[in-house]
Amino acid sequence: MKIRIHEIEMGSSDLSASGSFYKMLGLQSVIEQSDLMVFNSGLNGIDLNVSKHLSQGVTQISFITDDLKAVMQLLTMHTIPFEGPYESHLGMLAVKLQSPDGIPIVINTPTDSSPTWLQV
Repeated sequence: MKIRIHEIEMGSSDLSASGSFYKMLGLQSVIEQSDLMVFNSGLNGIDLNVSKHLSQGVTQISFITDDLKAVMQLLTMHTIPFEGPYESHLGMLAVKLQSPDGIPIVINTPTDSSPTWLQV
């Protein structure tokens, strides 16, 4: 089973202010939509997102794996509760859970309908 960080997403109530802040720091936006801004993090394959998908101040870490079934078996074996699998963005399947510190975690896996650049 391979797994890596896919994206870090931060909830914002004011995307314009948040976007200006990260641009001021020198990050380049690669996607700007009404409810989502994606920045090049400087690390290949890892995005930094600011969105209205999450509540203001909430940060969520997303991982990507080549074997979601193995991840779910591992979580079950360690009695870690999770939700899913469910359809995620970019044609992926995902499970959602929380770290021991309460940090929201999403683990995605690409499907045949996902872009090839998402393959692990």
